[in-house]
Amino acid sequence: MLFELLYTSIAPAGLSDTELLSILEKARAKNRALDITGMLVYHNREIMQILEGEELKVRGLFQTIFRDERHTSVEVFYQGNIDHRAFSEWSMAFKLLDENTVKKMLIGYENFNPAKSPISMIASSPNRGKKTFLKLRDSL
Repeated sequence: MLFELLYTSIAPAGLSDTELLSILEKARAKNRALDITGMLVYHNREIMQILEGEELKVRGLFQTIFRDERHTSVEVFYQGNIDHRAFSEWSMAFKLLDENTVKKMLIGYENFNPAKSPISMIASSPNRGKKTFLKLRDSL
């Protein structure tokens, strides 16, 4: 049985393109070694990530992330068993959310609140979170 975990966190300081690239390169190598797949979304210091693979490996990787000082306010907003991987083609897909992408994502969003960040709104609904990841995956 496969397992997935979706979490959000906040980077204490904004990440530069160089820092994001470095994080992605390391995450992709580690995920390949662990047979973990997933996607990372970044917007204005906020991180949202989905990890999928064998449960013990996913939980172990998440504990490493949880202890990483580049992540604060780490919150799991969904975890559970899955029948198949949604991100099987990527050790770690990546999407940097710009304002146009955010607007498209939130069109028709029932609980739209311009005062809240897009990742906070998505995280408020686990079902919406998974659907958003799949929509972003399909845009790659």
